[in-house]
Amino acid sequence: MKPNPDLCRRFARVMAERQLPQSSRAIMLAVSGGADSLGLVALIQSWRHALAASHHQNDIPLVRAIIIDHGLRAEAAAEAKYVENMLVSAGITARRVAIPDKPPTHGVSEWARQHRYQCLTAEAMKHDAVLMTAHHLDDQLETVEMRLAKGSGLRGLAAMKLETGYLGVRLIRPCLNFTKSELAEAAEAAGFTPVVDPTNLDERYQRPRLRADRHARAKSGVSDQQLAKLSQLSSRLIKQIDVAVKATSPSQFSIHPLGFAAMAKDVISMQGFTLIASHILRHMSVKPYPVSDQALAILRDRLHAGGEATLGGCEWRWHTQNPDQIIICREPEANIPAINLPSGQGVFDNRWRISYPHSVQVEAIGAERFAKIRTILSAVQDWPQVMARIFWSLPVLIDTDTKNLDVKHGLDLDEGFIFPHLKDIDIVYDSNNKPDMLEKRFYGARFYGARFLWA
Repeated sequence: MKPNPDLCRRFARVMAERQLPQSSRAIMLAVSGGADSLGLVALIQSWRHALAASHHQNDIPLVRAIIIDHGLRAEAAAEAKYVENMLVSAGITARRVAIPDKPPTHGVSEWARQHRYQCLTAEAMKHDAVLMTAHHLDDQLETVEMRLAKGSGLRGLAAMKLETGYLGVRLIRPCLNFTKSELAEAAEAAGFTPVVDPTNLDERYQRPRLRADRHARAKSGVSDQQLAKLSQLSSRLIKQIDVAVKATSPSQFSIHPLGFAAMAKDVISMQGFTLIASHILRHMSVKPYPVSDQALAILRDRLHAGGEATLGGCEWRWHTQNPDQIIICREPEANIPAINLPSGQGVFDNRWRISYPHSVQVEAIGAERFAKIRTILSAVQDWPQVMARIFWSLPVLIDTDTKNLDVKHGLDLDEGFIFPHLKDIDIVYDSNNKPDMLEKRFYGARFYGARFLWA
């Protein structure tokens, strides 16, 4: 049995607006096994069947489903296996991925989110696929409520976008204008039996509490329609603001391929400071949510007084050799977890897209490794500390199989390291096999194996 024809038509319109199937030959679905994601699977199946009447088989995107086992409950592995079998029986290529790391004692939701998207984006990159999630209208309204409670500005109230770039992957939320009940209806019509995650009903978490309070909120006079309208208007305004900010002179601010930003001192006194700072953080911050207007106001006051600050996981420091410039970079002392990429494909620290021909481990360079670089490269020995700190958080590829090392594209310190940020500095070996650097301008270095997502 197929989902409601009206739901299928609406879904097909969304896909056409995203220029699918023309713009991608592969689709990766994030499937939890709940009614929402199974509803997405049902609608995708119906859409593909409809395409068969007017498209050659080779022009219909291949669909794969990824089921993430976070390992947070004893039943999780068995549920993931059940969902995989159900999807395979329905003709969907499916794969389970278990997160090997143990969850922390605090911040479990954010930990799970980060690992989930790391796995999803890595799989999407591997297959050159569009990633799709089953976020729906109810999720959108909850997001708006959560951000209202946190005092978010326009960018926060715009909530989730129908399509965005996420960790180097094209992410589409095709069900954002469908209700939760509509997706459940589609899943049921397709014959899917969803699993129920009890944490979605646990009011110790914020979203379940919001769902429980929905009726009380409606009695207070704030309707779902009003929240949806607020989000839509905020989204339109943000698009207009982004166009204006991008037209700002490069002398006022710029984002560098090495993963840092520079902002002129004059911007602090401009009316558009909040917009520019928010724009910079959107590209620089590893935090999943926008900072509040109140936090940006505090940042402005601190910078105006000549101070420095940390906001959104980024440092805002004065350039010691250029007092009219502020350098914004990833907080160097942050505990940036290393990642293992068996396929050589993935995203590091929510900021760097890694593409390497072999299995590789990725870590932050750190202060100790950068100090070692300074002993070899005179080009960076005189750098001021504010610039040196930028490098501490950059990714380094660690390939323990030295046969894979390509010293033409990096600096081999005899420890299996490749520093992709040094590609523009030629490496020559003398008779003692010691690297002799023919120094070039370090800024503007091209990358081998790592690319900053937002530059």
